Formats: sequence, C-alpha cells, structure tokens
Amino acid sequence: MRTRLASLAALAGLATAGLLAPTAAFAGNPAGNNGTVKIDGTDADANENNPHVGCTFIVEWYGFDKGSDIISDVTFESWAPTADAKLTVDGQTKVFVGADDASGGGSLAGLDGRETYTLHFVGTPQAQQGFHVKMTVNTPGSNGADKKSKVFWVQGCDDTTTDPTDPGDTTDPTDPGDTTDPTDPGDTTDPTDPGDTTDPTDPGDTTDPGQPTKPFDWDWTYADPGCAALGVDYPADIPDGQANDVNVRLETNVGQVNLNFHNNTGFWGGTTDFGYLTHPSWPAGVTSYRVVWTQVGGTNYHWQGSVECTIVDGKPVGRTVISDFRTATVSVPRGSSAPTDNVVLEQADDAPVILQTLVAGRWVDVKTVVTDAVDARVTFPKQTRKGTFQYRLAVPSNSGITGTTTKAFTVKVF
Repeated sequence: MRTRLASLAALAGLATAGLLAPTAAFAGNPAGNNGTVKIDGTDADANENNPHVGCTFIVEWYGFDKGSDIISDVTFESWAPTADAKLTVDGQTKVFVGADDASGGGSLAGLDGRETYTLHFVGTPQAQQGFHVKMTVNTPGSNGADKKSKVFWVQGCDDTTTDPTDPGDTTDPTDPGDTTDPTDPGDTTDPTDPGDTTDPTDPGDTTDPGQPTKPFDWDWTYADPGCAALGVDYPADIPDGQANDVNVRLETNVGQVNLNFHNNTGFWGGTTDFGYLTHPSWPAGVTSYRVVWTQVGGTNYHWQGSVECTIVDGKPVGRTVISDFRTATVSVPRGSSAPTDNVVLEQADDAPVILQTLVAGRWVDVKTVVTDAVDARVTFPKQTRKGTFQYRLAVPSNSGITGTTTKAFTVKVF
C-alpha cells in the first residue's frame, strides 16, 4: 500500500445538490457500517462502479447516515504498479453527504453526494491500462471503519510525460552568433586556429573523469510493509551515515506500538528485513494489529496506509478483506444474469478469488474470478430457472493470509 498523497484543492462548501429523498423501502439509519462509494464514468445517472475510467470521472456517495457532520474527506494516491507517477487533482476534497438518512442504500434512491474529479499525471503509465489510482474517503458516523477505498485504472490522459524541461535548452534565441553571426569569420575558415577541431588539450569535454556523477535521489522508495516485517532494498549509492534507523508504527489490540530499529555498529545496506515480533519492544498479548506508518533513514519517502494482520499459531498472517461486494437482493428475469459487480481486495496475495453459490445448504464453487490481487470484476452466470439463488465470494486461507468470505448476495429470478 505505497502511499503518494496528491496535493489537493482548497476545502469546498457543503454540496447538497442531487440529494434524493428516502423511500419507504429503506427507512432510517440501520445499524452497521453504512455507506457506499462508487467510481462512475461521466454518466451521472448510470449508478455504476467502474474499475476503468478516463481522467475525468464522477464519484458518488450512497446510503450514508444523516448528520450535519457527515462530511467525506477525499484523497487520491498513485498506486502500484504506477506508484511513482506524480498525481494532482482537480475537484473538491470535502463533500457533504449527510443531508438525509441511509434510506435507499446503494441504489439511486440512496444518492447522498456526487463530485466530478479530473486527475493529472506526470510519469509513465502501464502500457495497456494507464495509471493505477487509489481513492480513500474518510466519512464519520460509521459503526465500523470510517475509511472506505477504491482502487481503479485511469487512462486517456494528455499529460502523461515527464516533467517539463527548460524551454531554453533548444529554443533560446539569445545566442544567434553560434552558427550565423557573420562577424566572426574565424569560426570555420581561419587557418591560424588549427585547434578548433584537433586540439587534444581539452579532453574533459566528454571524457573527464572528474565531472560530477548523477546526484543521489533522496526520494527513493521501498516496498510496502508486510505482516511479518518491513523489507528495505537500500540503494547501492546511499551516502555514508544515513542507513542506521528505521521506525515502524502499529495499532494493536493492546494499544499503539512504535518500533525503532537502530544499527549500533554500522549501517544497513542491500536487502534488510525488519521483523516486528522479534523486536525487544514488541508487547505481550498482541493478537491482531495494523501496520500504519513507516520511516526509513536515508529517504524522504514515508509509507502510510493500513496492513491488517493477525497472529495464528504464533505466526503473523495477513487479514484478507473483500470490499464492496453487493449484498442487497436483486430481481432479474429468467434467461438473464445479475449485474456485474466490482470489488476491492486487500491481502488476497496470489490466492484465488472464487464465486460460490448455495446449493442444498452447501456452498459450491461456480468459477474463479479474474483478479490482479488488488481489484476484481465479478460476473454472474445466466439464470435459467425461476427461484431464489445466493452467491458469495471466497478467498481460501494459506500460510500467509487468513482468507475470507463475503456475505451472501441474493438473486430472485422471475
């Protein structure tokens, strides 16, 4: 979860346009972690959740609770594999979504807010899909995590090249004498200056070994932390005296823990792993934790995010999370399929994501969902019989992750 937070616009006013009244079918603020955020294209009435959009797109908030303080803070980050791209955003960073209660859920009747954003990038896109972006919204009032996130692809941007160079490099008209000044006939014809092209006394033009090398990049980055350790690949040219401190902050079931790794005898280099559970300051009684912040000496880069972990049989494993899977009931005619759904995966690693259906009280595998280990697009089979059918997603556990299953999604076929 490498974080490169964008520099966003100033705070916005309360945006209430487009809020719809509650319906009788979904009344009040039901208990639970209410609220859904969707990434849409440019069609404000589509009520879609798209993993691939253009550089200008719409974000919509649905089913949030009512309250004058229900204001959603919005941030965007460049995300692996294009995490090195510089990102700026046009659009409001605070969106009011508490004008009505949670009636309507994730349907158009539950629309609480809508905002259009345009992203600008400087960097190299992924060849087929463009730039990978994570959006995080922090909205108070949840009976659970206030933060919700979406990871999606953005493509079709015009400004996807490297930083602009000095326009004077090739177009500066202030030195017209280089090739056309007729007042210096000695440039090419004076026979008294044979050194113009053959003088060997100035070998430094292209080969002088004393010329300065490329300056050290103080913004180098390292991989996201895992549940067992933070792994750092130190640059080979890191200056002496820099690589001797690493700090890791964790939120645990026994409170916040700050681990400092200090090299008392020298400096780290190459690839070094900093394990949490073996640190002398690791407290007793920890059964679950989140890695939330890291700092490595020798770079300006700080990682910030959330890696959910638990301890199983004395070993740390990642807690797998599937977000945004549809759980409301939908009705479809026989011969058609339920609408496609898009989900976000956390710590699924390389484990399969499996769509399952309930048959005679037992969950049966339908198919394996194609995923890039970050997000997935879920399609459902054609319903050939009338009746009620249930589906869920499952990620099996392994030695590195807990695995998980979602709540059931019900399809009524008429």
